Amino acid sequence: MLMNFGEVLTVLALFWVFCSAKRDAELYCGACHVLVDEIDYAIRKIDPRKTIQVGSFRVDPKGNQKTWEIPYARSEVYLTELVETVCEKMNQYAQSTDPDTQKKSYVRTSSRNGETLSLSNISMNQDISKALRFACESIIEDFEDDMVKLFSKEGPKLHELQNSLCMETAELCSEPASEKQVTKPAAETAEAETTEAETTETEGTEPENRESDGTQPEATEAREDL
Repeated sequence: MLMNFGEVLTVLALFWVFCSAKRDAELYCGACHVLVDEIDYAIRKIDPRKTIQVGSFRVDPKGNQKTWEIPYARSEVYLTELVETVCEKMNQYAQSTDPDTQKKSYVRTSSRNGETLSLSNISMNQDISKALRFACESIIEDFEDDMVKLFSKEGPKLHELQNSLCMETAELCSEPASEKQVTKPAAETAEAETTEAETTETEGTEPENRESDGTQPEATEAREDL
């Protein structure tokens, strides 16, 4: 069935957007930062006590199986599913342009914690959303295995994860990400800083207060050794 003239123009327009996206270094760097942020946030929402059994399910001559448990949020099963759906979040972002440097980045248009956001110097339209999603899907297509491996380990901070994937592995960014990334709205950045401050204060408490946490630190250490 032949397409009408309007449909042809739409296809050509989308093709132009996608081709332009491939040439836009700022778009691909920004998309990489955003998808790392979204994956990291999704992982941290999962209860760390939730585990999954992994390893070889073959039975040896003695009737034993070499298996062990790891955090579910760090498992290949969960990470693969997460990576395959993360680009759906790209429609929640807008393009932000620095008025001084004209450098482009991408910010959330809706808060994860329900707070009202104050956004300025942003552009929102379907072409931006489509280009951002296309860039996101292209990155995942090329580096899915690297991403699963990266997020399977605990420890690195958000900006370290962004630098590892976006700058070192994928070579999409020419400058390192800082700890205060603009991919997060200001309200969420403030919330993260408050949480970090509370954690630091808790770490400075007396040893007897730490005992109230049970044996969780030892369990975490044991899993890491495995």
